[in-house]
Amino acid sequence: MSLKPLLIVEEGPDKGRQFATEAVQFRVGRSEDECDFILSDVDSAISREHFAVIRRGDAFLFNNLSRNGSTINGVKTEQTLLKDNDLIRIGLQTVIRFSLQEQRDSNVNPNFG
Repeated sequence: MSLKPLLIVEEGPDKGRQFATEAVQFRVGRSEDECDFILSDVDSAISREHFAVIRRGDAFLFNNLSRNGSTINGVKTEQTLLKDNDLIRIGLQTVIRFSLQEQRDSNVNPNFG
């Protein structure tokens, strides 16, 4: 089985929205041209490109792209490995939960483990 990241907006104008992907890298922010998960511009402190997540095997590297900053579980962070259920705070109001979902590899025969 492999792990698939799921972002869930817990607080802020986009509360309830979710984003799941199998991409090796994805960006989050307000830019429709540059981001994969596009947030509303109601929270003006969210940058056009606020952060990126890069997959390395089953590890996920958080990379802050914004001068406005980001915190992970209350700690201001530029770059760190994300863990299941980490809370990412961006802008003035937005909190996003990083969750890992187990996903069966499509090329694995379920009858043979």
